[in-house]
Amino acid sequence: MEYKGITRDALFLMADNRFRDSKAYYEEHKEQIKSSMTIPMRQLAGIIGEELVSLDPLMNTIPTKMVSRVRRDTRYTKDKSLYRENMWIMFMRPKHEWRGYPCMWFEVTPMNYSLGVGFFGDEPGLLEAFRKNLRENPEEFRKAADLCIGTGSQFFSRKYKRPFPGCPEGLEEYYNAKDVGFIMFSGQLEDLEDDTIIKIMRETYKAYSPMYKFLLKVSDEYFSKEE
Repeated sequence: MEYKGITRDALFLMADNRFRDSKAYYEEHKEQIKSSMTIPMRQLAGIIGEELVSLDPLMNTIPTKMVSRVRRDTRYTKDKSLYRENMWIMFMRPKHEWRGYPCMWFEVTPMNYSLGVGFFGDEPGLLEAFRKNLRENPEEFRKAADLCIGTGSQFFSRKYKRPFPGCPEGLEEYYNAKDVGFIMFSGQLEDLEDDTIIKIMRETYKAYSPMYKFLLKVSDEYFSKEE
């Protein structure tokens, strides 16, 4: 599968479509949006997804199910705008079957692109399993976190107001997290125009892999007990 690239014109078209928020305008430019944004994103999903199967054999590798749609689902949100200006790829197990499992992602906006790794969910039991693994395997997590930070990624999370007891020294930032993730941003949009972005994704996801494995172990432990 050959990546055809994402140009600044394609990003401008996405922003313009979002600004106009018009079904008529979208229908007029639908094929152009598909060829300049949706197809290149699916090409990236196919290329990188096939390589990540060695990390997690259960990861979804169907590009059409990995890439977001341009049309927004407005059923459960106050924002009723019809279209988005950003698109993303989720490298993860099928979410409906594997809720609460980790993912890696790639997102493109008219201003920047980003890559990340983490898991999301407010299930107290899942976060307790995470803290348990931090207590039992602090060095494994530190090494994984250092590799993430080495890519230029930053840790992001909401925090519990009251600290939990038993935190290993130096892991306070992570131990009291409500969700866990690392993300890096780049404004170098020219990276998207050719294979440069493929190299960046490969290098970044390689560095993210130990963190993905750590979080995978947390999810496996928690959901096996739930059964």
